[in-house]
Amino acid sequence: MRLLAGFFLSIFLAVSSFGETTTTELLDEAQNSIKAAFESGCPQYAPYEYAKAETYYRIAREETSKLNTKAGDAAAIKAIEWALKAMSKRYGEE
Repeated sequence: MRLLAGFFLSIFLAVSSFGETTTTELLDEAQNSIKAAFESGCPQYAPYEYAKAETYYRIAREETSKLNTKAGDAAAIKAIEWALKAMSKRYGEE
């Protein structure tokens, strides 16, 4: 599972290091991170972290729909971070 967490961490670092990352790309990455967390059983083993990831993703979508892209980007990044925290907790790599 460390490989999966490392994969997502590398994607996150690559996405956050580029200045020209679009809001759509961030939302897609957040959605993929949450999906991976769900499939690995995080809702059962790390419910708090998983719920935070979902909440930040909903905030990101809402802010983006209001054309507030900076807030949407920030919330999408937080969603990715919390999904990674959920997977880390799920596999005991805190």
